Amino acid sequence: MLKTTPMLLARSYDEGLFMAIAAADILGAILAFGGIIVMLAVFNANIFIKIIDFILLIGVMLITARLAMFSLRPRYATRTNKISQIAAGIYCICLVVAAVYCIVQLFIS
Repeated sequence: MLKTTPMLLARSYDEGLFMAIAAADILGAILAFGGIIVMLAVFNANIFIKIIDFILLIGVMLITARLAMFSLRPRYATRTNKISQIAAGIYCICLVVAAVYCIVQLFIS
């Protein structure tokens, strides 16, 4: 996600390369959250595994929050598309919300 999300900003949202990069970014997020959920399911929600998952989710949350701020920062001199900035920023904000939701569900269940 760290390498692919900034590449979205220079592309127009209707380009084929934008769609390919966005698909790779979504696949990376699925794999990041999938690894956390699989580890939680395999080890039957042991407290040690919950702590490891919590640390991993905090890492995902911090990285995607940083990417959201990077994507939504105004750029006046560079060649970026405004709609691509908004799309990448909203995607990163959704990942932050998903990480917070998983953290809450981790300790409720």
